[in-house]
Amino acid sequence: MRATLSQMTHRTVTAAVLSIAVSAAVRAQLPNASPAAYGMAGNYTAMARGYEAVAWNPANLAMPGRPFISFGTGIVGGTVGMDPVDFKMMHAFSGLVVDSTTRHAWVDLVRASGRQRARIDGGVTPLALSVGPVGLQVGASTYMNFDLSPDAFEAAMFGNAGLNGGQPKSLDLTGTGVETATISAAAVSFALPLPFKFTAGVLGSEHLAVGITGKYVVGNALFIAQDGGSVLDASSLDYKFPLVGPKVDDPTAEYDGQLGVGTGADVSAAWSAGRWRVGALMENVFNSFKWDTTKLAYQTNSGYYDQNSDSSSSGELPYGLAPVALRDRIAAQQFKPALNVGVAFNATDFLTITADLHQQTGGDDAISIGPKNRMGVGAELRIIPFLRLRGGVASVSDGWQAGAGFGVHLLGYELGMSGSLRRRGSANEAGVMIGLVGIGR
Repeated sequence: MRATLSQMTHRTVTAAVLSIAVSAAVRAQLPNASPAAYGMAGNYTAMARGYEAVAWNPANLAMPGRPFISFGTGIVGGTVGMDPVDFKMMHAFSGLVVDSTTRHAWVDLVRASGRQRARIDGGVTPLALSVGPVGLQVGASTYMNFDLSPDAFEAAMFGNAGLNGGQPKSLDLTGTGVETATISAAAVSFALPLPFKFTAGVLGSEHLAVGITGKYVVGNALFIAQDGGSVLDASSLDYKFPLVGPKVDDPTAEYDGQLGVGTGADVSAAWSAGRWRVGALMENVFNSFKWDTTKLAYQTNSGYYDQNSDSSSSGELPYGLAPVALRDRIAAQQFKPALNVGVAFNATDFLTITADLHQQTGGDDAISIGPKNRMGVGAELRIIPFLRLRGGVASVSDGWQAGAGFGVHLLGYELGMSGSLRRRGSANEAGVMIGLVGIGR
């Protein structure tokens, strides 16, 4: 058994981890449908116009400069990261056997960090549309958080022997876990201009509007698993990996794509005068989404293996029998309010500079797709009429984020593409976003 584990892990586990590199860009339960916003590192609250305003600031649908008709379709993007052993380190050995010295160094990194982590957050918007002051967006968001304890990572690299001169040792896998969910939403926005003037025209033509977005939210998938004290020693493996997910064995609980439903609302305001624009959005003023635990079940997933015997159990039990820690995490998964404030300044006819602040409330177990906090600046440059260049940087929770992108305008359409680099803690995350936008005046 020892040799089998050692031979398998440093080839197949590395390949399996590398295969996780797919995702898209999201914004709470409603995906970000704007490649422009992605390229400007999320500094877009005051700039969003047309269909983009549904997610970023619905009040902008009643502001000057918004197109009368706009739409976006097939918009996807991505951010994915690992730490402390990241994709760049593993990619250097793509298709190769990782040598023992390198694996030893990786294990040391993970022990110093306390865990090996992979994190994905993503989304897709098949359709978003605006007509005058009304906007519509339909999309889905997904996330995955995967943790390996230091001992579990050592087992992945060496099996239960190899790191300490080939002598078998006992490895504790406690702390290993995975959490993944997919949530879709449909949203409708409406904006209303207001006649109030704050500066009496001192800064130029002045406009004010308010907006509201109503959302219907559906939880499509949920899996949470946490190691329950598995041990790999010199001659045996005793594993316990309880999992909570959709019922599969109950014939009366056929999966219908809905593991939870709820409604929510965002409210916003927008103001502009001369070259200045200001926007504010309060997401999830209320949001009733929660997981429907009557559609969830507890999978025990335990077993014991040694050289002479093996046994395993993977029975489905009622959700109420799941470990308290897992049930508490699911109960805490709600969408909490978040505040976004942004300002934009048209420095010239060719350059717009923006600044944004995002602050989300709620504890660590609240649903948060992407960093909870963000503060940054961005810019859009329009030297050539059909080409727009974008970029931005931001300070985010435990790190920083930078983005860049472009949009090509042809025949009333824009093909937008943007990339992003992000660092959270010791994790390097990267992604890309692309989409087709139709713009009408």
